[in-house]
Amino acid sequence: MRNRKGFTMVEVLVVVGIIGMLAVFLVPKLMGTQDRAKEGAVKAVMHSVQLGIESYNMENLSYPVAGGITLKDLVDNYLTAGGYMTSVPKNPFTGKEYTDEDVAGKVIYDYNEVKGVYTLKGYKRDGKTEVMELTNL
Repeated sequence: MRNRKGFTMVEVLVVVGIIGMLAVFLVPKLMGTQDRAKEGAVKAVMHSVQLGIESYNMENLSYPVAGGITLKDLVDNYLTAGGYMTSVPKNPFTGKEYTDEDVAGKVIYDYNEVKGVYTLKGYKRDGKTEVMELTNL
């Protein structure tokens, strides 16, 4: 018998089978990881905006009075003008500043004057499913 170096066909097939089994179990787990991370970033943006809103309230003794406006409108018209935020945050899904047309990762501010309650709602990539809702209750 000669001394041969290398792998046999059976050994190669076993290794390929093991790699295939790992891929079957791991790929579905990793597919949504990036979207979940971006949704977490939307939550962080919402928290920063909430701090800006509360700062606005501390100085003006009222919350920004506007209903159903986008994050860009809220930050441009109320928070940056008073120095409570420096600029419009970046949308984690697009990598650019929030705009009024954003669907993925959009954040909506609503204020109920009768109850004195504001609500910030953040959305997932589809623009319909809520990630989180923040309020001053």
